[in-house]
Amino acid sequence: MRIIGLTGGSGTGKGTFAALLREKGAGWVDADAVYRTLCAENRDMLAALDAAFGGVLDQNGALDRPKLASIVFADPEKLKQLNAITLPYIRVASLETMCAQGDCPFVLYDAPTLFEVGADDLCERIIGVLADTETRVARIMARDGLDEPAARARIGAQPDAEFYRARCDYIVENNGGIADLQRQADAIFEDLCKGE
Repeated sequence: MRIIGLTGGSGTGKGTFAALLREKGAGWVDADAVYRTLCAENRDMLAALDAAFGGVLDQNGALDRPKLASIVFADPEKLKQLNAITLPYIRVASLETMCAQGDCPFVLYDAPTLFEVGADDLCERIIGVLADTETRVARIMARDGLDEPAARARIGAQPDAEFYRARCDYIVENNGGIADLQRQADAIFEDLCKGE
């Protein structure tokens, strides 16, 4: 199974780019969706989080994500602790989901923090999707209903374009329309299929 990483900051259009590759036959696993499923279903992980952070499960045993977020995002050490607990579960569940993809030339592993959490070691190649700041701000505001300062703060908390340029095998510039994005998807898909 060939795993191709897909990463980039908020508002760059990773989801749209992934959809174009999926239409061409690529498999796809969304790391964020895997984590959300684990938060709803994995009792071992939830128990470990509750033990580490105290009282982050509600009366039904479900994770109180806003409460956990308020704890870990205020303290870098707590965030490291969260990652140490959750990342092994996310990695195993992601690989299981990839193996269930069936017959496809490669599986995209869509992970916004691919490098930060060390998941790039799973990937044969990595695609970084970039867009200029003003485009990203507009997309985040439209998609998430945030005001402009909140959208800019989100972008400011994420790695800049040079971080991705230095680490990715392919860079997608997503500042134009869908036709331009399709052209880039076609070229990358063809190149990756050559490497089979």
